[in-house]
Amino acid sequence: MLVHINMAEQRFFSMNCLFLIFVCFLGLPNVIQSDSYREFSPKDIKEYDGSDPEKPIYMAVKGVVFDVSTGKDFYGKGAPYNALVGKDSSRAVAKMSLEPADLTSDVTGLTEKQLEELDTIFQSVYKAKYPIVGYMSWTVKENASHKEL
Repeated sequence: MLVHINMAEQRFFSMNCLFLIFVCFLGLPNVIQSDSYREFSPKDIKEYDGSDPEKPIYMAVKGVVFDVSTGKDFYGKGAPYNALVGKDSSRAVAKMSLEPADLTSDVTGLTEKQLEELDTIFQSVYKAKYPIVGYMSWTVKENASHKEL
């Protein structure tokens, strides 16, 4: 059975498909809703560094806090990437480094290629694989100050 769709219905359908593609592949705009997610200070997130087996394992990248507990073989206590958890490790992710000096959110001085790599890993690994549980306090404050403008 063939179904006839008029031009208006076809445009509506096409626009909805484009919107779904946008949402699935690019994600919704990064809007922080304070009632939806927890705000973490550096002290708060440190509690989720994999040392307590009763707590989830959290890691922040670009100020976004992810629950990486499903990757405990990588991020848990004694695991190869445990140094990245319990903090915002944006610089380390961008540089693919586990050096103590790189275990920070500070991306100052990184090359354009390293910043692009950070964005790629942020989207294709962390946002795609792990649930967002909150935002670092400095990200929330930054977002609030932009709303005031």
